[in-house]
Amino acid sequence: MRAVELAETILIRFHDPELGGFFSTSTEHTGLIARRKDLEDAPIPAGASAACFGLLRLARLTGESSYETAALSLVALLHPIAPRHPLAFAHLLQAMDFLLAPVREVALAGDDVSELAGVVRRGYHPHVVLAGGGGDAVPLLAGREPVDGRAAAYVCEHFTCQLPVTSVEDLAKALA
Repeated sequence: MRAVELAETILIRFHDPELGGFFSTSTEHTGLIARRKDLEDAPIPAGASAACFGLLRLARLTGESSYETAALSLVALLHPIAPRHPLAFAHLLQAMDFLLAPVREVALAGDDVSELAGVVRRGYHPHVVLAGGGGDAVPLLAGREPVDGRAAAYVCEHFTCQLPVTSVEDLAKALA
């Protein structure tokens, strides 16, 4: 899975396991006097905030706790100042909101999941992660099967799922 490969690269090359957060330059830049941490999200998201949010989302898809731990190191570093300066840390605050909210994982199983995926994509669901496409490449999809030959959606929290639904109406209700 490409997202896992990228996450592992971020952890190896940019994460600061000693003081938390993420450096702006990789470990391969050996000639530097110091490695910076660009933290402000204005006017574009900081790489550290993007890494934090991406790792939090990926942790929900894979169940890999090391991704959440690395993301939490940035939150721990900046949680005292980010809420006091929301315009400077907007993307990090979005990641913090995701971290603190009940997040639902939606796993789609079946050959044609487009209608079910549309329910998730059309609505505003900031605390939902979506996996589909078949196979066990994403741990959230492991063991999830279509129901009676129909595409199915499994709505889960921390990999504990409700009974699968097969209609767009039932999925919309489960996400409401």
